[in-house]
Amino acid sequence: MLRPIGMAACLVLTVSGCSRLAGSPVNPMNWFNKDREAPVATAPQATQPLVPTKRDVVVVDSRDLIAQVMSAEIAQTPSGAILRATGVAPTQGYFNAELVFENIQNGTATYAFRVERPARFEIEGTIASRTITAATVLSADDLAGIRSVIVKGAGNTVTTRR
Repeated sequence: MLRPIGMAACLVLTVSGCSRLAGSPVNPMNWFNKDREAPVATAPQATQPLVPTKRDVVVVDSRDLIAQVMSAEIAQTPSGAILRATGVAPTQGYFNAELVFENIQNGTATYAFRVERPARFEIEGTIASRTITAATVLSADDLAGIRSVIVKGAGNTVTTRR
C-alpha cells in the first residue's frame, strides 16, 4: 500500500515541476491542448546605436611620460618586430605603461612612453622597484618605411635602429 502511494507522490512532485515550463511539450497540461498561441509579428522599431556613427572623437591621454627612458630595443619576429622599452618612474606605484605611437617623419617613428600616476602611493624606493618595461608589436607593414625608432620620456629620449 505504501509503495503505490510513494510512487504517486513522486509522480505528482515530478509533474508539478513542469508547471514552470508553461510552453514546454514536457508539461502534461499542454499534451491535449490543441490551441497554440502564435507569436504576433510586430514592426521593427527604429533603434539608435549606443555609439553614434558620425562624431568627432578626441581621446586625451592623461597619463604622464615616464621620468627617464633607460633602454629601447627592437626584436625581429617572423611577422614584424617587437619594440620594448624600459624606463624608471619617479616613485613606486606607477602602472598602466604603454608605448604610444605619435608620428613618423623621415623614416623615424616616435613613441611616447606613458605611465599612469598612482593615486596615493608616493614612496621613492630603489631604482629596481621603480623600473617599468613596456612593449608594442610592429607589423611588417608598420616597419616598411621605418629605419629608426625614438622612445620619448619626460627627461630624455632613446633612439634605436633596426
